[in-house]
Amino acid sequence: MTSNLVVTEEKKRKAGIATRYHAFYKRQENQGMLWFLISLISLPAVVMPISILAMSYLSGFVTFIGISMLMFFTNIILTIAEQPTKTKITFYLITVLFHLVVPLVVFLFGLFL
Repeated sequence: MTSNLVVTEEKKRKAGIATRYHAFYKRQENQGMLWFLISLISLPAVVMPISILAMSYLSGFVTFIGISMLMFFTNIILTIAEQPTKTKITFYLITVLFHLVVPLVVFLFGLFL
């Protein structure tokens, strides 16, 4: 019994990020409303204000605001359209990644160019 547990733990450590992500969203399939609330609260309360404030000092501010708002409303529409939880989680993570990476990349381009 314990050797089976050790093998399972070893497989988890060796599993790639795609395999771990697949296992994660499979566990979250019946938590669709929770992911809607996470995106509804965290995006406009934390993620968007910080990135918008950072972009207000950099170039491309208006374009960034437009894309940011489209991504926020797309997260809401995914729940209204009753999309699978995998889609909601994936697009939420893409939105957060966009709000973290774009200001950083624009800042670095402004710094080095």
